[in-house]
Amino acid sequence: MKIIMLCCLGLSFTLTAQANSCLKGQACYQVQKNAHQSSAQKMSRKKLYRGAGHYVVTAKRLNVRGDNLLDGRPVGQLAYGENIYVYRFSQGWAMIQFRNEVAWVSGRYLKYQPYNF
Repeated sequence: MKIIMLCCLGLSFTLTAQANSCLKGQACYQVQKNAHQSSAQKMSRKKLYRGAGHYVVTAKRLNVRGDNLLDGRPVGQLAYGENIYVYRFSQGWAMIQFRNEVAWVSGRYLKYQPYNF
């Protein structure tokens, strides 16, 4: 009997919590649906590979910098679709070799290529 009462109390608490999360004038199922979508987006972001390997440039032009900071002096550019090898990532920046020197590009404009080109 106690187990049934605890289950009922837990169920009513859950329903109350869901009802309280609904915005005024918005149906509760929409709030739950949006929450599910945001967790799905987080899951897809986690699947992005961010390690050493082959990448392709997704920006029209991507600045190559001597330092991994926005103030780092540009030493050149890469064009859309160019294939590069990234040695490592650090705080959103990808370390590459450019004209036989260590250089950095923004990792946000790179797409992982799981095969050798």
